[in-house]
Amino acid sequence: MITIVIPVHNRKTLTQQCLGYLAAQTYRNFRVIVVDDGSTDGTSQMIQDEFPDTLIIRGTGNLWWTEATNWGIRFAQEHPAPGYEEHFILTLNDDTVVRPDYLQTLLDTYEQHKPCLVGSPSADVNSPEKLRFAGTHMELWFASGRDAAADYNYDYNELLRRTDFVQSDSLPGRGTLIPMSVFDKIGLYDSKRFSHYMSDIEFSVRAKKAGFPLIISTKSMVLEYTDATGLFLSAKEKETWKDFVTSFTSIRSPTNLTVRYNFALAHGKTKHLYFLVDVLRISMGFLKRKYLMAK
Repeated sequence: MITIVIPVHNRKTLTQQCLGYLAAQTYRNFRVIVVDDGSTDGTSQMIQDEFPDTLIIRGTGNLWWTEATNWGIRFAQEHPAPGYEEHFILTLNDDTVVRPDYLQTLLDTYEQHKPCLVGSPSADVNSPEKLRFAGTHMELWFASGRDAAADYNYDYNELLRRTDFVQSDSLPGRGTLIPMSVFDKIGLYDSKRFSHYMSDIEFSVRAKKAGFPLIISTKSMVLEYTDATGLFLSAKEKETWKDFVTSFTSIRSPTNLTVRYNFALAHGKTKHLYFLVDVLRISMGFLKRKYLMAK
């Protein structure tokens, strides 16, 4: 049994589409929990009307991604579906598109590498052949890791031609299959230190340290609406110094300094040095983009 946990907030159309793709899955032993964190656009009513089998948990509007996901996982722990020997959590975002065989390919990969966590490669919905994610090579000494997608020239077809799976050093929460036993061993997502961004990365690094391999199922592609996700500076046509400063403080930013610092203390092997190098890397990336825009 797969319990799919989807945190949502005021994105009714995206949520509707995501649930529609899940309804078309060939693998049928699953249930969906939507944690609606204070939506005011009629999201919950739409779900009740169009997807009545979906369980809705209503939040306060202050949960953000991490605690909203934890609410769904806790419900699954406290209310396991009877009659199944194995139980999984699939974390998923509502701004995603998946194929009808998505759940089946995740499970097939799990069976080949179990016990493990199984993640998904991703691409933008407008450029489905251009890989955005296919795993990471994470270096925890001096924050100098890189994306595994570069190993395949960011080409999804090349990834499919060359391998069925990729071993990764971290996994995002957008499309990750997790055996319930992992939560029993290492706990839930850390919502105190990572309220929105990097809780998924931190959790997966923690899981790998506990002995669970992190595997990318190359056939389990997730297409995402990247423009609808968080605060991404590089997606802007004209990136300003104000944007740069805001990215260091916004809860919706993956480069929030508090979050990066907390990760450095939790998993960086050089702690404060890791954090300083990480900030320098982010800053140099911004300066490089400014230089290229000025040319």
